[in-house]
Amino acid sequence: MGTGRLHISNLGKAVLNPRAFFLALLPVVLMTVPLKAQAVNFERVLAEAKKEAELNLWSNTPEGAVMPQLIEAFNKRFAMKINVNQVPMGTRDFTTRVIAGFQAGRPEADQGQGAWDTVSILNEKGLLEEFDWVGVFGQEFPDIRKRVQRVIPDFRGKVLDYSHLASVIVYRTDRLREGDVPRTWEGLADPKWRGQIALNQEGSPFHYLAPFWGPEKVLELARKLKANQPLFARGARGAGTLVESGEATIGVTTVEVPEYGRSKGVPVDWVAPSEIPIAVEHLIILKRAPHPNLARLWAAWITTESRPLFEELTRKGLAWPDEDSFLSRRLKAFGTKFRFAETKEQNNTMMEVRKQIEHLYLGK
Repeated sequence: MGTGRLHISNLGKAVLNPRAFFLALLPVVLMTVPLKAQAVNFERVLAEAKKEAELNLWSNTPEGAVMPQLIEAFNKRFAMKINVNQVPMGTRDFTTRVIAGFQAGRPEADQGQGAWDTVSILNEKGLLEEFDWVGVFGQEFPDIRKRVQRVIPDFRGKVLDYSHLASVIVYRTDRLREGDVPRTWEGLADPKWRGQIALNQEGSPFHYLAPFWGPEKVLELARKLKANQPLFARGARGAGTLVESGEATIGVTTVEVPEYGRSKGVPVDWVAPSEIPIAVEHLIILKRAPHPNLARLWAAWITTESRPLFEELTRKGLAWPDEDSFLSRRLKAFGTKFRFAETKEQNNTMMEVRKQIEHLYLGK
């Protein structure tokens, strides 16, 4: 009580001196101003991240088997001891659960990932917010500027360029030579592949080409592929697994699937057709995240300084021609042109064609 009275007394006398009064009051004001309203810089984010020490990650990436190595590298880099609470899930489940949590007033996730469609939905729901990534992290992680600028203008500053799902043709090297593998998507409709092709039953990746080829050309390709009696699986990973197991000889998947298999000694490899679709995966930090500072520090680090380790462990890379990424280098070697959605209209076209292909494949 005595200390309280003394404090009040000192403030009372300080009223007579405006400068002294301001200096005495400043610490109190700063304590009551929310962190967001104060100047945000790298040092402040780092200090707050150390206090939070928890990250709620709702994503299949990085895979659980490699996450400990990334956590160890992060802790060593920043002299921290964080816990990552990872809930593996795909983007459809991520989107649904995040929206439900916010509507219930219980936001749980800090971070996730998703392509254009996921980001668009979350943005329309008001679940994303802008952040000055370059201003806060630019000096510590110079490449953060690329990760920001390579996001389309509609979402720039709200999400980061994370990894690229490049759709390619996977094949078994114990059955085929590279020269035997088609270099066009239409080549998979050749009758010689009847009953030997593994495809994603959900329509991917061909729907990504619809805005560029036109819906009817894509649907005609899907009809020809269906007539070739393919083996269907759920997701690109599922299609790749059918090839890895030997049930299929050739298939359509994304690069990281055969790359990971190769690293484990599975006799598979991949080629890129002359034109491929790319799904740009974004790293998403949600509005009202329980641990916003650690989520942003992790995001800035893993997309820049830690990218070589991330690629080595996950085999997920970047396709942009000027990137120092295994994916960029190999696509350039194939001379491949890639396509990706940049507008809402393109995304809407893709989603509609995807439904039609899925219906064609499975009769839904």
